[in-house]
Amino acid sequence: MRIGLYGLPTAGKTFILDKVKSLEVLAGSTLLKEIAPNFHDLSGNQKDEVRKQLAVFLKGKNDFIMDGHYSFGEEIVFTEADGDLYDAFLYLYVDPDILKERMKESTRNSKYLRNDIDEWQKFEIDSLRDYCHKHNKDFYVIDNPKEGFFSDINLVLDFIDEIVRGFSSFKTASNIVARIPEAAVISLIDGDRTYIKEDSSAHLGYKTHVFDGNFYTGFQSWRHHRELAEFLSQVDCSKKAKDVREFTINNRITGLLEGEPIILTTGIIDIWKMIGNIYGMSVFYGNELNADTKYFVAKLLQNRGCYVKAFGDSMNDYYMLKQADAAYLVLKSDGTVSSSLKNRELEGVTFV
Repeated sequence: MRIGLYGLPTAGKTFILDKVKSLEVLAGSTLLKEIAPNFHDLSGNQKDEVRKQLAVFLKGKNDFIMDGHYSFGEEIVFTEADGDLYDAFLYLYVDPDILKERMKESTRNSKYLRNDIDEWQKFEIDSLRDYCHKHNKDFYVIDNPKEGFFSDINLVLDFIDEIVRGFSSFKTASNIVARIPEAAVISLIDGDRTYIKEDSSAHLGYKTHVFDGNFYTGFQSWRHHRELAEFLSQVDCSKKAKDVREFTINNRITGLLEGEPIILTTGIIDIWKMIGNIYGMSVFYGNELNADTKYFVAKLLQNRGCYVKAFGDSMNDYYMLKQADAAYLVLKSDGTVSSSLKNRELEGVTFV
C-alpha cells in the first residue's frame, strides 16, 4: 500500500506523518533534495524530471506514506508518475481562514497569500478526485468541518490504519459489481430521499456534521458509520422504528426504473435490509458506500457493457449521476435542488 498525503502548505501534513505508525513515513522534499541537492534552483521542467525520477524509484517500495503537492498556486507540479505511484490519495483539507493565518505567521509560506486559498484548495481536490476517477484509484478528503482543522489527529490515524487493513472505495465497487446479476440495463438508486422520501437516519433522531464540508468521500462515510454505530448502541430502535412499509416510496422514480434495480445507500442498514426484502431489490450498504464508490459502480457496470440509469438526490450521488447513461436527480419537496449541489454542473441530468 502506497499512500500520498496531499494538501496546501501549512495544512499540517508533517504533523500527521510524525504520528503514523502503521506505514513507513517518507519525506518527499528530503528525497527530492537527495536526488538533486540544488532542487529549488532548478527550472520547472527540471524539477518535474526530478519528481518523475523519485516516483519511478519509489515504485520499487511498498507500504509507505509520503507527503506531496499537487500545485503551488497556478503552477501544477503533479505528474503522471506521481499518480501512477500511489494506490490511494489523502487530501488534508483545512478551513481557508485558518490556512491564511498560518501562512501569515510563516516566513517561508507567506508568499502563497497572493493566491485565493479557497479556490486553490477546491481546484486541487477536484483535480485529484478527477484523476483518481479516471485511473481507478482511491481518493479521500480528510476534513473536520466542525472545527476546520484537527487538534487531535487520532481519528486521522485510525482511518489510515483502516486503509492499510483494506478499506477501499474502488475495491468495494468492484465487489458490488461482481454481485450484480448480468442485465442489459441496470438502475442504480440512492436510498434515503430518493427511493423513499424520508431519511432513515433522521427518522431515528440521528444528526451529524460529518458531511458539512460537502466532500462525501470514503473518510466521511467511514466516520459517519462510526458515529452512527455509537448512536444506535444507545437507542432502542424497536421503540422508534415504524413498520418499513410506512416509509413513502417515491413514485416519481419508480416508473422510470428499468432492468435490474440496485439500491446503494448510506442509510440505516437494518431498515434498508427490510426494504430490500419487501420490494425484492438488491441493497448494498456499509461504511465504504460513498460518492466515489457509487461512481465506480456505474463506471464498472458500463465497462461490463451495461446501460446504466442512476437516481439520486444529493452530492453523495453526483459523480454516479454524471457518469450514468441516463441520470435523474430527485428534487426536494419545494422543487429545488439539494444545497449540497450548489454550483455543481448538472447538464444532462433530468430533474424529477
